[in-house]
Amino acid sequence: MNGLSNIKRGIVMPVMAALALPGDATARIQLMTGIGNVETAYRTRRQYGGGPALGFWQVEPRTHDDIWRNFLPAHAALAEVARRYLPAACGGVPMAEAMTESDSYAACVASLVFYRSPTGLPVRDNARAQCAAWKQAYNTAAGAGRVDANHISAFQAAISA
Repeated sequence: MNGLSNIKRGIVMPVMAALALPGDATARIQLMTGIGNVETAYRTRRQYGGGPALGFWQVEPRTHDDIWRNFLPAHAALAEVARRYLPAACGGVPMAEAMTESDSYAACVASLVFYRSPTGLPVRDNARAQCAAWKQAYNTAAGAGRVDANHISAFQAAISA
């Protein structure tokens, strides 16, 4: 197994199973593996250039905190799953920095970022659709990401891993 396969099977799949979000589980696993692949290629847990984004999935601290403040209070079961992935040093208190210490926690938070967006889960095995969903719901119109051959290729690699 290569590194991307290890991430997909060792981190993303177990987190997606624990969250048990509605929709096609395979599509969600592919999407979340692809998002990490386009955001950092699983090479850094801190944004290049000193930006605020954290973890392989590059969630900004404000977004992390907003998930906990405005989304998870109404979704107790999801909050319980997320708390399980917090590093012990956090003492059960959700903090953005935990995304640099627990890849499972970072995957969980990133999944919730996409889940609460209005963008629908793209179909499985469609790298272009997954890339477009990432751009729309996760990277945003103002973000640096593009739906282009390089990014689509990164999603295809995640699908194939």
